[in-house]
Amino acid sequence: MLKVSGVILAGGQSERMGGQDKGLIEYQGLAMVKQVANGFAGVMDLQVNANRNHEEYKALGFDVFADATWADIPGNSGPLLGILSGLQCAKEDWVLFSPCDTPELPHNYFTKMSQTASDQLSMANVVFDGERRQNLHLLLHKSHKENLHMYLLSGRRKTYQWLDSINALEVNFSDQSGAFKNVNGPEDL
Repeated sequence: MLKVSGVILAGGQSERMGGQDKGLIEYQGLAMVKQVANGFAGVMDLQVNANRNHEEYKALGFDVFADATWADIPGNSGPLLGILSGLQCAKEDWVLFSPCDTPELPHNYFTKMSQTASDQLSMANVVFDGERRQNLHLLLHKSHKENLHMYLLSGRRKTYQWLDSINALEVNFSDQSGAFKNVNGPEDL
């Protein structure tokens, strides 16, 4: 079994949610970040990447880190900066990611994502929900850190293009496609 760190991405501006921190919004009686954490059963350690409300996340029992600052990468570089920061901060060589706004993440998320990951098979896995790739649901090896840094330095920000460039392997979750539905706005609650 792989030793994997987990990172829940909660660093966005949540414009469609009126600027509220989506990870802290209550969903079915719990903060969404707590719901998402259920899918990380089996990881060695779990952290939240957040650029605000650190004390609230800590009060929920999470270790928290902000997007790292690189002099050569402009701020507000989107979720890829959170992913790069996660690769930098993670304790283990493998890092499982999910955004904070998918509260119905399946309980077998970690297990299924890690089954095909190895130095020989795949160093990057991404969820395929039966219709499309869920580009922020990833399992990455830390060896991608420099490649991602260079990608951001080039001014590019599209997650799917970066994943294509590293030949990310799609992991089929078509039997659980609803588990990756995003809660983007108040109407989704």
